[in-house]
Amino acid sequence: MIQNDDPFAPVLLRFLESGYKFEEPFPDYRDNPEPSNPLNLYDRHLSPSLLLKNIRHAPWITKELSKICEDTITEFTSAGHKFDKNRNYWKHFREKTYDNDCVGVADCHFDRISVPCNAYASKLLFSPNDPVWFSFLVPRVNRSYTPQKSFRCDGEISMIKPKKKDNGDRELEIPPETRSTLDSDTLSKIDKLRGLKSIFNYEFFIKAKSAEALLNKMNRWGAFKWEMPTVTGAPALPTSPPCMDSPIIHSLFPSIDTSNPRSTLASTKPPGTKRKVIAPMKSNEKGESRYRINAQHYIQKAWVDAVDCDVTFIVFTCGKKERVAIRHRQSQTLYLSDLIDPMRMPGYRQMHLGLTIAALKDRLAMLDQKESSNKHSSKRKTPPQDPVSYNTVKDKATRRQRRRLDPELEITTHEIDKKAAKRDLLLFYLNFEMLCSPAPSSFQRMEPSCVSRPFQNQSYHFKRKPSYPPESYILVTAHQDDIGHGAMGLIYRVTVEIEMNDGSKHQRPLILKLAIGLKKDQIIREYEMYKRLAEADVTYGIVGVHGLFHDMESDAMLLIMEDAGKSLRTRAIEKNLKIHYDWDDSVETTEEECNAFVEVLEGIHNAHVVHQDLRIDNLMMNDAGDVFIIDFDNGEYDPFKDSFRYKRDTEDLLDALGWAVSEDDESDGDDESDEEDEDEDGGEDCEEDA
Repeated sequence: MIQNDDPFAPVLLRFLESGYKFEEPFPDYRDNPEPSNPLNLYDRHLSPSLLLKNIRHAPWITKELSKICEDTITEFTSAGHKFDKNRNYWKHFREKTYDNDCVGVADCHFDRISVPCNAYASKLLFSPNDPVWFSFLVPRVNRSYTPQKSFRCDGEISMIKPKKKDNGDRELEIPPETRSTLDSDTLSKIDKLRGLKSIFNYEFFIKAKSAEALLNKMNRWGAFKWEMPTVTGAPALPTSPPCMDSPIIHSLFPSIDTSNPRSTLASTKPPGTKRKVIAPMKSNEKGESRYRINAQHYIQKAWVDAVDCDVTFIVFTCGKKERVAIRHRQSQTLYLSDLIDPMRMPGYRQMHLGLTIAALKDRLAMLDQKESSNKHSSKRKTPPQDPVSYNTVKDKATRRQRRRLDPELEITTHEIDKKAAKRDLLLFYLNFEMLCSPAPSSFQRMEPSCVSRPFQNQSYHFKRKPSYPPESYILVTAHQDDIGHGAMGLIYRVTVEIEMNDGSKHQRPLILKLAIGLKKDQIIREYEMYKRLAEADVTYGIVGVHGLFHDMESDAMLLIMEDAGKSLRTRAIEKNLKIHYDWDDSVETTEEECNAFVEVLEGIHNAHVVHQDLRIDNLMMNDAGDVFIIDFDNGEYDPFKDSFRYKRDTEDLLDALGWAVSEDDESDGDDESDEEDEDEDGGEDCEEDA
């Protein structure tokens, strides 16, 4: 690996053989965060060709990774390269105190293992002659978690990103001394890798006995029970074949079995069969016992994150124990190592350096394979235009065609809304990117449609049936990623389909708001405001809401509503209109447009509802010029019409529309005579209202 007479040999061997210290025993913290189910609704809708089917015992992983490290160092020294000790590099080995939460475990591992391994891998693969030993890899932990409340958090090793001000040449923060040693081929590789989300992933757990027990329980080999919606009898979405692995993965790990396991998905009925959907029982009842830790849930979460980043390697660790996993795409198998003890394992850092090297080689091989595949595809069909404009036009046309509704299926939207309002079960599919629902999530209706007139505000009780024929449920499919997000959740454009008794199917496009976790309270609050507006028969400038629904399994909630068009911000950007960036952003509108929005707000106020979030993002206009006010998740019912909150609503609206009146203008207006006011014909204009 390295000559014994090399002055750097003792330093290298000491590094490769060492692990890192761990406080013994586990700290006895009774206020440690309790484990919770890490899976959300999206984790249950992964495409059947991407989900995990099998876990295999792979005790050979650590040995193979160590060998990869040894072979790479041998190649490095055989080529005449040498390790030059640099004082700046060793600063990463300073002693430091870390917290016992999952982020503390991540920081400790990164400082003591990842940072030096990243530096070694950078020198071995990219910059053998670099005098400063610059690292092109950076460790990152997802700090969106609250450490004191989180049992786990995820992290990654990724390539350095460009400078804060990228001038278009993708210039990276590389020291001049290092850059001078890099050839164009190496710079091209680094540039390709920096566009990836991750090189390989981490799953970090708190420093506690419960986390060590979780890692112990991962040794369940064989078929994997993937958790997904348990609806049966629903129509199935078409899926693509499994993804390809990198062409070098089998040469790096000869023990990987390429045979495909038998699918664990339920078989589907042949076309033309009359389907009856069986929905699951509600599983989130009040008084349910606390979550019992399930290792398969955490493995599934890690697998989903790996699919999202398209990585091959995953590390599970709580600091005291860890496992290394290899995701094999074609066989949809996770190869999982034995438990690793970072303190006692000989060659612990050598194994991790081998992991970093293998991950980099794997990602580069995947990129080359994809690039080669794209070249072959382009030879089969020559674009008639330049590649950029052609692909843009083609992509838009494809999306339009995919979402186009069959004209033979169309009936009046009023009839569709009327039929949908009477159906209590909604089946929700996700069908974009890596998501292709193996089965839909079943949402039960919690509240009635606000579109029906006269609106009946009655307590709604969902009555579960043994089964649901097609004419008794609503099918909703999201064909593209979210079009926006807010305080209450994600927003999707969806296709809503209902089937009639005669077998005919009818569709229409609508908007869906999805809330998960703590955001559910806000979606309930928003629906309550729409319900109050419906009770007061306020319809002008208010989108129709077709009900509030609750997922029986994941506890998510959703609203189905009409499409209000584009926000004033989006409209201003598309039409190159000026946006005034101040305390609250505003756009310039015509007096007619302003009066229309003021009229909408007056109707809202007449229903004793205050909006309290009137921004240009919540003021909408469709292609016909109709205006709408949306997003009532901050709204409140206020029976006192003289409340200052009504006046503040109006002021916020006028500010956003660019019709705010200064104090001087207001005082001038007070001096005008009543006769001048009476000469104004019709209703109030925006300035008078202000």
